[in-house]
Amino acid sequence: MLSQIRVCMVSPLYHPALGGVGRQAVFLSEYLHSVGVKTMVICRRISSMPPWKPVAGIEIIRIKALNNTKHDLEAKSVVNLLISLSFSVNLLRSLIRERNSYDIVHFHGASLPLIINTVPLKLMGKKIVAKVAGAKMNIEAGSFKWKYFGIGNVFIRILKKVDMFIAITDEIRSDLLKDGFDSKKIFKTTNFILPAVFYPVSDINEKKRIQDLLALQPGRKVITFSGRLVQRKRVDLLLQAIARIINCRQDIQVLILGQGELMESLKQLSDNLGLSEYVRFQGFVRNILDYLHATDIFLFTSDIEGMPNSLLEAMACRLPVIATRIGGTVDVLEDNENGIIVPSGDDDELAKAILRLLEDDACCARLADSAIHTIRERFSIDSVASRYVALYRRMIYGG
Repeated sequence: MLSQIRVCMVSPLYHPALGGVGRQAVFLSEYLHSVGVKTMVICRRISSMPPWKPVAGIEIIRIKALNNTKHDLEAKSVVNLLISLSFSVNLLRSLIRERNSYDIVHFHGASLPLIINTVPLKLMGKKIVAKVAGAKMNIEAGSFKWKYFGIGNVFIRILKKVDMFIAITDEIRSDLLKDGFDSKKIFKTTNFILPAVFYPVSDINEKKRIQDLLALQPGRKVITFSGRLVQRKRVDLLLQAIARIINCRQDIQVLILGQGELMESLKQLSDNLGLSEYVRFQGFVRNILDYLHATDIFLFTSDIEGMPNSLLEAMACRLPVIATRIGGTVDVLEDNENGIIVPSGDDDELAKAILRLLEDDACCARLADSAIHTIRERFSIDSVASRYVALYRRMIYGG
Protein backbone atom coordinates (compact mmCIF):
# COMPACT_ATOMS: atom_id res chain seq x y z
CA MET A 1 0.00 0.00 0.00
CA LEU A 2 2.72 2.50 0.98
CA SER A 3 4.60 1.86 -2.25
CA GLN A 4 1.62 3.35 -4.06
CA ILE A 5 2.14 6.67 -2.25
CA ARG A 6 4.47 8.81 -4.34
CA VAL A 7 5.91 11.91 -2.68
CA CYS A 8 8.07 14.62 -4.18
CA MET A 9 9.85 16.50 -1.41
CA VAL A 10 10.91 20.08 -2.20
CA SER A 11 13.60 21.51 0.05
CA PRO A 12 15.93 24.20 -1.34
CA LEU A 13 18.48 23.09 1.25
CA TYR A 14 18.87 19.32 1.54
CA HIS A 15 21.83 18.35 3.71
CA PRO A 16 22.12 16.79 7.19
CA ALA A 17 24.70 19.31 8.46
CA LEU A 18 23.57 22.71 7.16
CA GLY A 19 20.60 23.95 9.13
CA GLY A 20 17.55 22.44 10.75
CA VAL A 21 15.22 22.63 7.73
CA GLY A 22 17.66 20.75 5.50
CA ARG A 23 18.33 18.16 8.18
CA GLN A 24 14.62 17.53 8.79
CA ALA A 25 14.08 17.10 5.04
CA VAL A 26 16.90 14.56 4.78
CA PHE A 27 15.79 12.49 7.76
CA LEU A 28 12.12 12.51 6.77
CA SER A 29 12.82 11.47 3.17
CA GLU A 30 15.05 8.65 4.41
CA TYR A 31 12.36 7.47 6.82
CA LEU A 32 9.71 7.52 4.09
CA HIS A 33 11.98 5.54 1.81
CA SER A 34 12.68 2.99 4.59
CA VAL A 35 8.96 2.26 5.09
CA GLY A 36 8.27 1.88 1.37
CA VAL A 37 6.93 5.29 0.33
CA LYS A 38 8.21 6.15 -3.15
CA THR A 39 10.20 9.30 -2.49
CA MET A 40 12.02 11.79 -4.67
CA VAL A 41 13.65 15.07 -3.68
CA ILE A 42 14.13 18.34 -5.55
CA CYS A 43 16.63 20.75 -4.03
CA ARG A 44 19.10 23.49 -4.97
CA ARG A 45 22.44 22.61 -6.47
CA ILE A 46 24.93 24.13 -4.02
CA SER A 47 28.61 23.69 -4.77
CA SER A 48 29.87 24.75 -1.34
CA MET A 49 28.20 21.96 0.63
CA PRO A 50 30.38 19.57 2.64
CA PRO A 51 30.70 16.07 1.15
CA TRP A 52 27.77 13.83 1.99
CA LYS A 53 26.45 10.55 0.62
CA PRO A 54 22.63 10.32 0.51
CA VAL A 55 20.81 7.05 1.08
CA ALA A 56 20.64 4.89 -2.04
CA GLY A 57 17.23 4.57 -3.65
CA ILE A 58 16.02 8.14 -3.20
CA GLU A 59 16.04 10.07 -6.46
CA ILE A 60 17.54 13.50 -5.82
CA ILE A 61 17.22 16.21 -8.47
CA ARG A 62 19.51 19.16 -7.81
CA ILE A 63 18.44 22.15 -9.87
CA LYS A 64 20.31 25.30 -10.76
CA ALA A 65 19.68 28.68 -9.19
CA LEU A 66 21.62 31.91 -9.08
CA ASN A 67 24.72 31.92 -6.85
CA ASN A 68 25.20 28.21 -6.25
CA THR A 69 27.72 28.84 -3.45
CA LYS A 70 25.27 30.40 -0.98
CA HIS A 71 23.00 28.26 1.16
CA ASP A 72 21.67 30.71 3.77
CA LEU A 73 18.88 32.78 2.21
CA GLU A 74 17.21 33.98 5.41
CA ALA A 75 18.20 37.66 5.19
CA LYS A 76 15.81 39.86 3.19
CA SER A 77 17.88 41.15 0.26
CA VAL A 78 17.58 41.59 -3.48
CA VAL A 79 20.25 38.94 -4.03
CA ASN A 80 18.45 36.35 -1.91
CA LEU A 81 15.14 37.21 -3.59
CA LEU A 82 16.67 36.61 -7.03
CA ILE A 83 18.20 33.31 -5.88
CA SER A 84 14.85 32.13 -4.53
CA LEU A 85 13.03 33.32 -7.64
CA SER A 86 15.42 31.50 -9.98
CA PHE A 87 15.08 28.33 -7.92
CA SER A 88 11.27 28.64 -8.00
CA VAL A 89 11.15 28.97 -11.79
CA ASN A 90 13.53 26.06 -12.37
CA LEU A 91 11.58 24.05 -9.80
CA LEU A 92 8.43 24.53 -11.86
CA ARG A 93 10.19 23.11 -14.91
CA SER A 94 11.28 20.05 -12.92
CA LEU A 95 7.83 19.53 -11.44
CA ILE A 96 6.28 19.62 -14.92
CA ARG A 97 8.93 17.31 -16.35
CA GLU A 98 8.54 14.78 -13.50
CA ARG A 99 4.74 15.12 -13.18
CA ASN A 100 4.13 11.41 -13.79
CA SER A 101 6.45 10.41 -10.92
CA TYR A 102 4.60 11.83 -7.91
CA ASP A 103 1.13 12.49 -6.50
CA ILE A 104 1.98 14.65 -3.46
CA VAL A 105 4.44 17.52 -3.29
CA HIS A 106 5.74 18.21 0.21
CA PHE A 107 7.38 21.65 0.52
CA HIS A 108 9.80 22.27 3.38
CA GLY A 109 9.04 25.95 3.79
CA ALA A 110 5.97 27.93 2.74
CA SER A 111 7.59 30.83 0.92
CA LEU A 112 8.28 31.88 -2.68
CA PRO A 113 8.82 28.41 -4.22
CA LEU A 114 5.44 27.34 -2.86
CA ILE A 115 3.69 30.55 -3.95
CA ILE A 116 4.95 30.29 -7.54
CA ASN A 117 4.23 26.58 -7.91
CA THR A 118 0.89 26.18 -6.12
CA VAL A 119 -1.41 27.03 -9.05
CA PRO A 120 0.53 24.98 -11.65
CA LEU A 121 0.56 21.97 -9.33
CA LYS A 122 -3.19 22.21 -8.73
CA LEU A 123 -3.74 22.45 -12.49
CA MET A 124 -1.78 19.19 -12.79
CA GLY A 125 -4.06 17.61 -10.17
CA LYS A 126 -1.39 17.24 -7.48
CA LYS A 127 -1.82 17.34 -3.72
CA ILE A 128 0.28 19.93 -1.88
CA VAL A 129 1.66 19.75 1.66
CA ALA A 130 3.62 22.74 2.99
CA LYS A 131 5.56 22.79 6.23
CA VAL A 132 5.85 26.27 7.74
CA ALA A 133 9.38 26.42 9.15
CA GLY A 134 9.18 29.63 11.19
CA ALA A 135 6.82 32.12 12.76
CA LYS A 136 6.54 35.88 12.23
CA MET A 137 9.39 36.10 9.73
CA ASN A 138 7.28 37.70 6.96
CA ILE A 139 8.59 35.25 4.37
CA GLU A 140 6.22 32.30 4.91
CA ALA A 141 2.53 31.55 5.11
CA GLY A 142 1.14 32.80 8.39
CA SER A 143 2.98 36.12 8.23
CA PHE A 144 1.83 37.66 4.92
CA LYS A 145 -1.36 39.51 5.87
CA TRP A 146 -1.12 43.18 4.79
CA LYS A 147 2.60 42.78 4.15
CA TYR A 148 4.55 44.06 1.13
CA PHE A 149 2.07 46.87 0.30
CA GLY A 150 -0.83 44.42 0.16
CA ILE A 151 0.92 41.88 -2.08
CA GLY A 152 0.96 39.55 0.92
CA ASN A 153 -2.83 39.28 0.68
CA VAL A 154 -2.45 38.07 -2.92
CA PHE A 155 0.00 35.44 -1.65
CA ILE A 156 -2.59 34.31 0.88
CA ARG A 157 -5.27 33.88 -1.82
CA ILE A 158 -2.89 31.73 -3.83
CA LEU A 159 -1.83 29.68 -0.81
CA LYS A 160 -5.40 28.88 0.14
CA LYS A 161 -5.23 26.32 -2.68
CA VAL A 162 -2.65 24.33 -0.67
CA ASP A 163 -4.17 21.09 0.59
CA MET A 164 -2.48 20.96 3.99
CA PHE A 165 -0.14 23.17 6.01
CA ILE A 166 2.16 21.63 8.58
CA ALA A 167 2.31 23.72 11.77
CA ILE A 168 5.17 22.59 14.01
CA THR A 169 4.24 24.95 16.87
CA ASP A 170 1.04 26.34 18.36
CA GLU A 171 2.28 29.82 17.43
CA ILE A 172 2.55 28.88 13.75
CA ARG A 173 -0.92 27.34 13.81
CA SER A 174 -2.33 30.52 15.39
CA ASP A 175 -0.61 32.69 12.76
CA LEU A 176 -2.02 30.59 9.92
CA LEU A 177 -5.51 31.02 11.37
CA LYS A 178 -4.97 34.78 11.65
CA ASP A 179 -4.04 34.86 7.95
CA GLY A 180 -7.40 33.25 7.20
CA PHE A 181 -6.42 29.66 6.47
CA ASP A 182 -8.99 26.94 7.18
CA SER A 183 -8.28 25.07 10.43
CA LYS A 184 -9.14 21.82 8.61
CA LYS A 185 -6.12 22.46 6.38
CA ILE A 186 -3.67 22.80 9.26
CA PHE A 187 -1.92 19.66 10.45
CA LYS A 188 -0.22 20.07 13.83
CA THR A 189 2.91 18.04 14.49
CA THR A 190 6.49 18.64 15.65
CA ASN A 191 10.03 18.41 14.45
CA PHE A 192 11.79 15.19 15.38
CA ILE A 193 15.10 13.70 16.48
CA LEU A 194 16.89 10.54 15.37
CA PRO A 195 18.04 8.75 18.55
CA ALA A 196 20.81 7.07 16.57
CA VAL A 197 22.22 10.47 15.56
CA PHE A 198 21.79 12.51 18.75
CA TYR A 199 22.31 10.67 22.03
CA PRO A 200 24.01 11.30 25.40
CA VAL A 201 27.54 10.38 26.42
CA SER A 202 27.31 8.32 29.59
CA ASP A 203 30.97 7.94 30.58
CA ILE A 204 32.59 10.96 32.27
CA ASN A 205 35.99 9.82 31.01
CA GLU A 206 34.65 9.77 27.45
CA LYS A 207 33.38 13.32 27.89
CA LYS A 208 36.82 14.42 29.11
CA ARG A 209 38.45 12.66 26.14
CA ILE A 210 36.21 14.60 23.74
CA GLN A 211 36.93 17.87 25.52
CA ASP A 212 40.66 17.19 25.17
CA LEU A 213 40.18 16.30 21.50
CA LEU A 214 38.45 19.64 20.93
CA ALA A 215 41.26 21.45 22.79
CA LEU A 216 38.92 22.83 25.42
CA GLN A 217 40.42 24.35 28.52
CA PRO A 218 40.45 21.85 31.41
CA GLY A 219 38.52 22.66 34.54
CA ARG A 220 36.08 25.01 32.83
CA LYS A 221 32.33 24.54 32.39
CA VAL A 222 31.45 24.44 28.71
CA ILE A 223 28.50 26.58 27.59
CA THR A 224 27.39 26.09 23.97
CA PHE A 225 25.25 27.87 21.40
CA SER A 226 24.55 26.30 18.01
CA GLY A 227 22.86 28.10 15.12
CA ARG A 228 23.21 30.59 12.29
CA LEU A 229 24.77 33.88 13.23
CA VAL A 230 21.88 36.11 12.18
CA GLN A 231 20.06 38.86 14.04
CA ARG A 232 17.06 36.85 15.27
CA LYS A 233 19.33 34.33 17.02
CA ARG A 234 20.45 37.08 19.44
CA VAL A 235 24.00 35.90 20.01
CA ASP A 236 24.71 39.50 21.04
CA LEU A 237 22.39 38.90 24.02
CA LEU A 238 24.34 35.77 24.90
CA LEU A 239 27.65 37.67 24.83
CA GLN A 240 26.26 40.43 27.04
CA ALA A 241 25.07 37.81 29.54
CA ILE A 242 28.51 36.17 29.57
CA ALA A 243 30.08 39.59 30.21
CA ARG A 244 27.96 39.82 33.37
CA ILE A 245 28.89 36.31 34.48
CA ILE A 246 32.68 36.68 34.30
CA ASN A 247 32.49 39.30 37.02
CA CYS A 248 31.92 36.43 39.45
CA ARG A 249 32.76 33.22 37.53
CA GLN A 250 35.80 32.83 35.29
CA ASP A 251 35.74 29.02 35.10
CA ILE A 252 33.70 28.95 31.89
CA GLN A 253 34.30 28.46 28.20
CA VAL A 254 31.66 29.50 25.66
CA LEU A 255 31.44 27.82 22.25
CA ILE A 256 29.59 29.56 19.41
CA LEU A 257 28.91 26.95 16.73
CA GLY A 258 27.76 28.20 13.35
CA GLN A 259 28.41 30.80 10.73
CA GLY A 260 26.50 33.70 9.23
CA GLU A 261 26.44 37.32 8.22
CA LEU A 262 27.06 38.59 11.78
CA MET A 263 30.20 36.57 12.45
CA GLU A 264 32.67 39.47 12.29
CA SER A 265 30.49 41.96 14.16
CA LEU A 266 29.88 39.40 16.93
CA LYS A 267 33.59 38.70 17.21
CA GLN A 268 34.16 42.44 17.55
CA LEU A 269 31.47 42.67 20.23
CA SER A 270 33.08 39.79 22.10
CA ASP A 271 36.45 41.56 22.03
CA ASN A 272 34.88 44.84 23.14
CA LEU A 273 33.27 43.07 26.11
CA GLY A 274 36.60 41.55 27.11
CA LEU A 275 35.53 37.98 26.34
CA SER A 276 38.35 36.81 24.07
CA GLU A 277 39.64 34.47 26.81
CA TYR A 278 36.23 32.91 27.34
CA VAL A 279 34.47 32.76 23.95
CA ARG A 280 35.42 30.67 20.92
CA PHE A 281 33.74 31.16 17.55
CA GLN A 282 34.04 27.74 15.93
CA GLY A 283 32.24 28.53 12.67
CA PHE A 284 30.67 25.62 10.82
CA VAL A 285 31.42 22.26 12.47
CA ARG A 286 30.72 18.84 11.01
CA ASN A 287 31.12 16.99 14.30
CA ILE A 288 28.28 18.72 16.14
CA LEU A 289 27.72 15.62 18.30
CA ASP A 290 31.25 15.85 19.73
CA TYR A 291 30.63 19.46 20.76
CA LEU A 292 27.31 18.57 22.38
CA HIS A 293 28.98 15.70 24.23
CA ALA A 294 31.62 18.15 25.51
CA THR A 295 28.97 20.64 26.69
CA ASP A 296 27.73 21.27 30.23
CA ILE A 297 25.00 23.88 29.51
CA PHE A 298 23.25 24.62 26.22
CA LEU A 299 21.83 28.06 25.39
CA PHE A 300 19.10 29.01 22.92
CA THR A 301 18.60 32.78 22.69
CA SER A 302 16.44 33.44 19.61
CA ASP A 303 13.73 36.11 19.41
CA ILE A 304 11.90 34.40 16.52
CA GLU A 305 11.90 30.71 15.64
CA GLY A 306 9.88 27.75 14.52
CA MET A 307 10.64 24.61 16.50
CA PRO A 308 14.41 24.81 17.07
CA ASN A 309 16.25 21.68 16.01
CA SER A 310 19.36 22.73 17.94
CA LEU A 311 17.35 22.77 21.18
CA LEU A 312 15.88 19.31 20.52
CA GLU A 313 19.33 17.96 19.65
CA ALA A 314 20.84 19.30 22.88
CA MET A 315 18.01 17.82 24.93
CA ALA A 316 18.48 14.47 23.15
CA CYS A 317 22.10 14.57 24.32
CA ARG A 318 20.89 14.93 27.92
CA LEU A 319 21.98 18.53 28.40
CA PRO A 320 20.43 21.11 30.73
CA VAL A 321 19.09 23.85 28.45
CA ILE A 322 18.20 27.52 28.85
CA ALA A 323 15.94 29.01 26.19
CA THR A 324 14.07 32.23 25.54
CA ARG A 325 10.30 32.32 25.88
CA ILE A 326 9.14 32.21 22.26
CA GLY A 327 6.65 30.11 20.33
CA GLY A 328 8.98 27.28 19.37
CA THR A 329 10.37 26.73 22.87
CA VAL A 330 7.24 26.85 25.01
CA ASP A 331 5.87 23.90 23.01
CA VAL A 332 8.90 21.88 24.10
CA LEU A 333 9.94 23.20 27.51
CA GLU A 334 8.21 23.53 30.84
CA ASP A 335 10.10 26.01 32.96
CA ASN A 336 12.17 24.41 35.71
CA GLU A 337 10.97 20.95 34.69
CA ASN A 338 12.92 19.99 31.57
CA GLY A 339 14.77 23.28 31.04
CA ILE A 340 14.85 26.90 32.08
CA ILE A 341 12.88 29.55 30.16
CA VAL A 342 13.91 33.21 30.29
CA PRO A 343 12.31 36.30 28.73
CA SER A 344 13.56 37.07 25.22
CA GLY A 345 15.84 40.08 24.93
CA ASP A 346 16.80 40.08 28.64
CA ASP A 347 20.52 39.48 29.12
CA ASP A 348 20.24 39.98 32.89
CA GLU A 349 17.74 37.14 33.33
CA LEU A 350 19.79 34.98 30.96
CA ALA A 351 22.91 35.60 33.05
CA LYS A 352 21.03 34.71 36.26
CA ALA A 353 19.82 31.43 34.73
CA ILE A 354 23.32 30.49 33.57
CA LEU A 355 24.78 31.26 37.01
CA ARG A 356 22.06 29.16 38.63
CA LEU A 357 23.07 26.11 36.60
CA LEU A 358 26.78 26.76 37.03
CA GLU A 359 26.28 26.66 40.80
CA ASP A 360 23.81 23.77 41.06
CA ASP A 361 24.94 20.42 39.63
CA ALA A 362 21.91 18.63 41.07
CA CYS A 363 19.56 20.99 39.21
CA CYS A 364 21.52 20.43 36.00
CA ALA A 365 21.20 16.67 36.34
CA ARG A 366 17.47 16.85 37.09
CA LEU A 367 16.74 19.10 34.10
CA ALA A 368 18.93 16.99 31.81
CA ASP A 369 17.18 13.75 32.80
CA SER A 370 13.79 15.33 32.19
CA ALA A 371 14.97 16.80 28.88
CA ILE A 372 15.98 13.48 27.36
CA HIS A 373 12.78 11.88 28.66
CA THR A 374 10.79 14.59 26.83
CA ILE A 375 12.62 13.88 23.57
CA ARG A 376 12.17 10.13 23.79
CA GLU A 377 8.48 10.43 24.64
CA ARG A 378 7.40 13.13 22.17
CA PHE A 379 10.01 13.85 19.51
CA SER A 380 11.40 10.58 18.17
CA ILE A 381 11.27 10.19 14.39
CA ASP A 382 9.20 7.00 14.53
CA SER A 383 6.27 8.66 16.26
CA VAL A 384 6.41 11.92 14.29
CA ALA A 385 7.17 10.62 10.80
CA SER A 386 4.50 7.94 11.01
CA ARG A 387 1.97 10.77 11.31
CA TYR A 388 3.20 12.13 7.96
CA VAL A 389 2.65 8.72 6.39
CA ALA A 390 -0.90 8.61 7.79
CA LEU A 391 -1.51 12.13 6.41
CA TYR A 392 -0.29 11.15 2.93
CA ARG A 393 -2.48 8.06 2.99
CA ARG A 394 -5.57 10.11 3.85
CA MET A 395 -4.76 12.62 1.10
CA ILE A 396 -4.47 9.87 -1.50
CA TYR A 397 -7.16 7.43 -0.38
CA GLY A 398 -9.43 9.61 1.74
CA GLY A 399 -10.83 8.67 5.12
